[in-house]
Amino acid sequence: MTVPPAPGPRWLGDAGQITLAAGLALVLLPVGWSSVADGEVALGWEVALLGALIALHAAVATARRRPRPSFVVGAVAELVMVAAPDLSGPTAAAAGSDYGPLLLPSGLCFFVLLYAVSAREPRPWPGVALGIGLVGCLLAVVRLWRFDGTGLEGWTWWLMVATATVAATVAAWALGRFQATRAAWTDQLADRAAADERQRIAREMHDVVAHSLAVVVSHAEAGRMVVAQQPERAGDILDTISTTGREALTEMRGLLGVLGGDRESPTTPQPGLSDLDDLVERMRGAGLQVSYAGAEPGPVAPALGLTAYRVVQEALTNVTRHAGAGAAATVTVTRTDRQLEVDVHDDGVAGQSLQSPSGRGLRGMRERVAAVGGSLEAGPDGDGWRVHAMMPL
Repeated sequence: MTVPPAPGPRWLGDAGQITLAAGLALVLLPVGWSSVADGEVALGWEVALLGALIALHAAVATARRRPRPSFVVGAVAELVMVAAPDLSGPTAAAAGSDYGPLLLPSGLCFFVLLYAVSAREPRPWPGVALGIGLVGCLLAVVRLWRFDGTGLEGWTWWLMVATATVAATVAAWALGRFQATRAAWTDQLADRAAADERQRIAREMHDVVAHSLAVVVSHAEAGRMVVAQQPERAGDILDTISTTGREALTEMRGLLGVLGGDRESPTTPQPGLSDLDDLVERMRGAGLQVSYAGAEPGPVAPALGLTAYRVVQEALTNVTRHAGAGAAATVTVTRTDRQLEVDVHDDGVAGQSLQSPSGRGLRGMRERVAAVGGSLEAGPDGDGWRVHAMMPL
């Protein structure tokens, strides 16, 4: 699992991590520093303990970018505090007894470092860090076993220390794992949304290109035969070809603008039920015999209208490509209170052998219809091919 290299809220960034480290140092470090300086320990141990305190706070500052090395530094610093002798001096006198350096407030930085590793490092490092933390809990309990400055003795003190250290360690680790899981889940949602958008744009590109090229090719082939006999029709044929090409280019520019993240890319309204008449007329102009029976007028959701339009567009395009010369098609769009039905039927015998339910166009139609909660059937029907879609309103 890939995880982002930063503990803590993402909006804070590196500056937030440094601010956190500075805040902890401002609150915790002066107490620990004065306690060690007045702790009446050997000079070597005093230097080692002061270095350990500085290392703990410095590790917090680097935990965002380098959680694993920062954790190692913090663990070594905690080990120094475990091995050091008890501190005496004014603080010990106020507490009523000498105390182990593990009780210095800066030791809390270790839990921040444990969280950083569990939140940002891949497996197995979170588990390794938890194991090191639990071993540290055991060492802390053993180290502080004889502490009796609070008046609590024996197993009572041992139970309190053990419970507090283990609970804090597990809580820091669990919080980090929760953050890692949440980040991975969010990334998966983003990847899935991006994949769905790419798939949607691929369907749009297929429908636009396949339909437009089918119309252009049909007019070009017809024009080659017709113009020689009826030159006056050349202008109409060329106008249809140029209009279809311009419309396809406009739609493709909009789709490519979405792919490129260009928010200023020009867009045109998506077609819907009201545009089916124009679609049928274009197909008639391309030489296809097609009759159309429209639905009752009334508003529908834009996504539903676009889906119905694309189903008819793809079905008629397949008729021109696969159904053979002279094939005729019938388009029927009916609407009830609960659903919208689209039916496209052709009488081309060749369509039974040339069309395939697993083709990209038919697969795209099924995906479109399923996206709006409907169902689509496509296959041979009598002497031709039938596409039938039902979509809830």
